[in-house]
Amino acid sequence: MVGKQRITQWFPLTAMAALISVGTATTTLAADYPEKPIQLIVSYGEGGSTDTMARIFAKYAEDVIGERMVVVNKPGAGGELGWVHLANAEPDGYTIGLINSPVVEVYPFTREDTVGYEYEAIRPLANVVTDPGILAVDADSPYQDLDAFVTAAQDDPDSITVSHEGVGGDDHLAAINFAKEANLDLNFVTFNGNAEATAALLGGHITAFEGNMSEAASQVQEGEIRALAVWSDERMDAIPDVPTGKEQGYDVEAAASRGFAVPADVPQDIYDKLLDVMQEVIEDPEFRDEMAALNMPVNPIYGQDYADFLDASHERLKALWEEDPWIDAE
Repeated sequence: MVGKQRITQWFPLTAMAALISVGTATTTLAADYPEKPIQLIVSYGEGGSTDTMARIFAKYAEDVIGERMVVVNKPGAGGELGWVHLANAEPDGYTIGLINSPVVEVYPFTREDTVGYEYEAIRPLANVVTDPGILAVDADSPYQDLDAFVTAAQDDPDSITVSHEGVGGDDHLAAINFAKEANLDLNFVTFNGNAEATAALLGGHITAFEGNMSEAASQVQEGEIRALAVWSDERMDAIPDVPTGKEQGYDVEAAASRGFAVPADVPQDIYDKLLDVMQEVIEDPEFRDEMAALNMPVNPIYGQDYADFLDASHERLKALWEEDPWIDAE
């Protein structure tokens, strides 16, 4: 009986000590984090709008979090390679990633047999920018407006090539939705980032650029390229002379949302600390001024609200995919 009593007393004391130890370790982890540079994964090449936003964000975040934030570009497979790296990273808070919607949430079902990450393996932190799509041609192009472009594509579809960054991305979905609206058969060319696509457009290697407003606005303003349509509900302040697709009779709306995420199993206290950093940077007037100067519309969505936004997009696009797969539209 005595032996049993001693065991009964010893176990809860030991368990309590273990719980105290775990609690202390967790608290110390949050208090000491970060103790070394944080890797920021960008799933596209250098020079595009995703990369540019990441580097500006990192500059401000370093001042807030007190450690270096090192941008690492991992382009390839339309963004998938970078998100595979993010999803499989050690969940210790030292790897975060920039995710691009809608493409990050569609690969798990459009590439179901080959994709290297699960949608649930990435936990969203905060959306930063929602950037509407744009269709543009070179300034020397014979197509002065969207109607002229549509007529040419109807008359000689083999002559028209349009860029995008990967099947299921916002550029690709915008282009195929426009093609359906206009009853066109377009030829799509995939690039590892819109910087590459813009260079191809200016070099005369493709007919049209399907990208984001922020990536094209300055060149539209300078007369290097001609925007035929912006895929938004209303005209954008940066390019007020460019009509929306809807104004021209094409019911197309498309945008890229760019935000940050971590591996799903990152401890909650570290997640909360990173979320605080996100909010402080995104709400910083100087950061917002830099985004405005680059024609990047800031649209903050934080924490669970951001997760809900992506979940809704995931379910909506999955239903569309099951109804009418777009894989053969590449």
